[in-house]
Amino acid sequence: MCMTINEMNETMKAIKEWEKVKEEAEANIIPLKAKVIEFLQETEECEAVDKKGNPIRKFIGTLFKATYSPQERENVDKEEVKKLLNDEDYEKVKKVSTFQVLRIS
Repeated sequence: MCMTINEMNETMKAIKEWEKVKEEAEANIIPLKAKVIEFLQETEECEAVDKKGNPIRKFIGTLFKATYSPQERENVDKEEVKKLLNDEDYEKVKKVSTFQVLRIS
């Protein structure tokens, strides 16, 4: 055994404490990001174009660069696909991912 039961309990406790710190950090980061987005949207000097010529918002600071641009993501409605394909064809195109998940509650 790589850990004792007490060490395991302490490790799980530490994980939960760090998760709380992470949540608190996110709560602080979200309004800061909103301020950056507001600046980018309202500041005329932030108008720019990306490599493909699409309009974006960009600010280059002394330490970091911020960009705000649209992004696309395509999704497929699984239930609608099932209606279009028979079971055999659906089995040919479906992908199943399996992975390990750690949950501490």
